[in-house]
Formats: sequence, structure tokens, C-alpha cells
Amino acid sequence: MVGSQSLVAVRRWDGALNAYTSPVISYTTMLQEGTLSFPVHNISAAYTNGNIIIFATLQLPTNTTSVNHVWQEGLVSDDGSPRSHSLSGPNLQSFGTLDFET
Repeated sequence: MVGSQSLVAVRRWDGALNAYTSPVISYTTMLQEGTLSFPVHNISAAYTNGNIIIFATLQLPTNTTSVNHVWQEGLVSDDGSPRSHSLSGPNLQSFGTLDFET
């Protein structure tokens, strides 16, 4: 989604994981590494039981108690960069709110 602040993890051809941040600035964004509007520290990823888990510490803006979030999965190109995901079905329903106060 345009305007999203992304935590990305990609499993490379050699099995290694690359975890990074990427702002989504257009529908043609290929999730290049970039800075978000808030600090992200200690980003890493693990591959367990066929799933990639992303770990990070987010430094949210003052007085922020909740954030909207989306999650996606997709294919990876031969060069290790993420490819576009489907724009239908579950990919349109993968969103929610994280409330850090309650």
C-alpha cells in the first residue's frame, strides 16, 4: 500500500535472510532498502518451520498508542529482490490495528 512503512525480510538464493526497512512510495515500489519516518533498531529475521519472522525495535512518535499494519507475502526474483504480490483475495484482507496501550 502506498504510504506504508515496511519491515521486509527476503530469503536469498543461498538461504541467508536479509531484513531491512523500506518506505512504499508508489505502486511500482520494489521494496528497496530505505529509511522510515520513525527509527527502527536491531532489525533481523529468522526462518522457522517455513515462515520468516521479523524482529525489530520500533521507536514510535510521541503519544502514539496504536498503529495500522498490513502484511504481505510474495515471490522473490532471481536477484533476491521482492516481486509484486497478488492484488486480490487474502492480500486485500491482510490488515489490522496494533494497540500498544491496551
